[in-house]
Amino acid sequence: MEPNVKSIWVGLSLTPASHSLSHLLKSFSSPDEIYDADDESIADALGSHQRDIRRLCRRDLSEAEKTAAFCASRHISILTWFDEDYPASLRMIDKPPAILFLSGDRSLLSSARTVGIVGTRTPSDYAARMTFDIAADLAACGAVTVSGMAYGIDGAVAAGTLAAGGKTVAVLGCGPDMTYPAKHAKLRREIEKNGLVVSEYPPGSPPERYHFPERNRIISGLSAGVFVAEGTLQSGAMITAEYAKKQGKHLFALPGRLDSPLAEGPIKLMKEGARPVSCADDILSKLESETPGTYDLSILLSDRRVPDFDASVKRFDVSLSPVRGGYSPRAAFPARPASSPETAAEPDLSLLSDGEREVYLRLDSPRTADELSREGADPADVLASLTTLEIRGLIRSLPGGRYERADR
Repeated sequence: MEPNVKSIWVGLSLTPASHSLSHLLKSFSSPDEIYDADDESIADALGSHQRDIRRLCRRDLSEAEKTAAFCASRHISILTWFDEDYPASLRMIDKPPAILFLSGDRSLLSSARTVGIVGTRTPSDYAARMTFDIAADLAACGAVTVSGMAYGIDGAVAAGTLAAGGKTVAVLGCGPDMTYPAKHAKLRREIEKNGLVVSEYPPGSPPERYHFPERNRIISGLSAGVFVAEGTLQSGAMITAEYAKKQGKHLFALPGRLDSPLAEGPIKLMKEGARPVSCADDILSKLESETPGTYDLSILLSDRRVPDFDASVKRFDVSLSPVRGGYSPRAAFPARPASSPETAAEPDLSLLSDGEREVYLRLDSPRTADELSREGADPADVLASLTTLEIRGLIRSLPGGRYERADR
């Protein structure tokens, strides 16, 4: 019996080759061609990713069929690159996800009214409340917000949007059957009822650290513009902003206190041309000028009920900080770390994972991803680490697929 298309793509997503599917999409015109291809053709498409080749050439789809059945039982739909309703906005980004697992209203993926909102997991009271209010106003005007369902700013985005009766999209850094953080279980249920939960990772995938910078390209890819509420220069929010720049998306930033490290990211973006935001109109007026009639800006001038921040956070059981065991308006701005001329030029590796730090340290001379992988590291992990390091500005790419440290 011939396997169905969904099973083939689920099978591909379950292998390390899931990180190389963009290469396959350039070489094969359909999932059936990949399934029927000989080993040599797959090897040509994937280059030197030998582990990916071995896994692909097994062609055992029994696990994939079980996964597809599991998704059906959990009302998780599967969207592939070859489906007609695959969003055009994602087709145009670098390394578009070849498969997406969805819970909720999948039509939101193709909405032209999307606004991505990102920020730190430990926000100041000011940023959390401003984000909540702006998200609520965006939703009232018809915008669909896109975020990550994490602690902090993500939680404020979801709470504000839902409180205003709007639609929101949450892009996960884990499998579609998992909720991370677990404290947002109720919030997730509300999002599934009034929006969409998205993941490119198959069921059972844990929230690996490298998943989060990867999923950020989807948040920006789905969005007409990206609003950065708060974050340090090395935060995940800034990684999303870098993706947005490369994708040609509009950037917006929330002005913050000059003595707060959490304001450094938005301040840098504003210096580079991002539009400062004090209210939803600062975002919508820019987007509306390019696509007239997309949003109902008159709502902002109407006499309407404005959602209450504290009541909404409680209602949707949103956790606005993983550090303080909840959320406290006090200690809203952490002290700026001390620095000296002698140490200012040293790269800060403290926020890197062990794998990212190891890859960085191995780049004592220019090397390719394949050379790094031959030293025993998983090729998928190496590629994810290189992506994160490059976006953070710690390394740069060279001709011939080589990488070197940025301070060389």
